[in-house]
Amino acid sequence: MKTKRCLNLLAAALLAAVAFTTTTARAADPLPSWNDGPAKQSIIDFVTKVTTPGSPDFVPVPERIAVYDNDGTLWSEQPVPVQFTTWPTA
Repeated sequence: MKTKRCLNLLAAALLAAVAFTTTTARAADPLPSWNDGPAKQSIIDFVTKVTTPGSPDFVPVPERIAVYDNDGTLWSEQPVPVQFTTWPTA
């Protein structure tokens, strides 16, 4: 019984350590899959600017809107939705 409790505590400690490490790594680089460059830095700067209270560009949480597209293109670049461009051929 004591061994099972010890293993449970060890598992909980390991899980906490992994969760903390993952959170710390994400905080260090909010876009880890992006290459460093002007586009990445511009996005990070924009988000920082609009989410920092007291900033002249601050946007309150209820007024923030996020819009996502199927493939990342603008509507004018590809006016037909991706669902209609991939018709089954067979």
